[in-house]
Amino acid sequence: MTMTEYIMESPDEGLRLEKKTDDEFTRRLLAAVGTRAGMCVLDAGAGTGAVARVMSDLVGVSGSVTALDISKTRLAEGKRRAEGVRNLVFHHGDVIHSGLEQGAFDLVWCRFVLEYLPNPQLAVTELVKLAKPGGKVVLADLDGNALFHYPMRSRVAQDLDVLMSALQGSFDPYVGRKLYHFAHNAGLKEIRAHVIPYHLYPGAASSDHLENWRQKLKTVAPKGIEALGSVERYESFAESFMDMLAASDTFYYSVLILVEGLRPL
Repeated sequence: MTMTEYIMESPDEGLRLEKKTDDEFTRRLLAAVGTRAGMCVLDAGAGTGAVARVMSDLVGVSGSVTALDISKTRLAEGKRRAEGVRNLVFHHGDVIHSGLEQGAFDLVWCRFVLEYLPNPQLAVTELVKLAKPGGKVVLADLDGNALFHYPMRSRVAQDLDVLMSALQGSFDPYVGRKLYHFAHNAGLKEIRAHVIPYHLYPGAASSDHLENWRQKLKTVAPKGIEALGSVERYESFAESFMDMLAASDTFYYSVLILVEGLRPL
């Protein structure tokens, strides 16, 4: 994946990633999959290192964390944010061509990355190679991202279908349900799957969540305008979508599917 293929690319993407990362929720997930002191851990697709900084605290001074990302800009921002954190290093590369040593990590973590890749199965296969024999690989992504609302206006549903069709190959809102299959095909053993509520808006979303969605709609606007045929139609869609998220009578949800498995000995 090159920088131009990441549909969420924008000057504000690093800040958006930082704002949307809930440290306590992340800490619980990492602890649940066995992240502990002394581990050598990889955060694949780390962005600015918001998750990697939580990892660095969990593995302690006897462990180490590598934050891998394709964006030199976000890596530089991550280094600034992690100044003084001695067990965290930042590495430039993508999840398929990482340039990292194979078999080097006790835990390979990849969250909110596979949804944006044209060939997620290849990415998982390559990530498995980076884990030590007997090491753990964790894949986590959303299922139903942006899609599961009730009620949804017919025009919003129609435009959303058109937009999602146009984004095929650069965004997959259903990738969560595919993670087990990817893990199985990549040869992982003792695979376990977890389904966790993620977006959950019974009524209006919070102001922070609304701002995140507003930023996402702004970032994908060029693709949306091309798909829907005009600036006016995309802006109308975006406004209606935001109105739906802010409505007191609307229910919206997506789920985080987390799959963990071991690289064979």
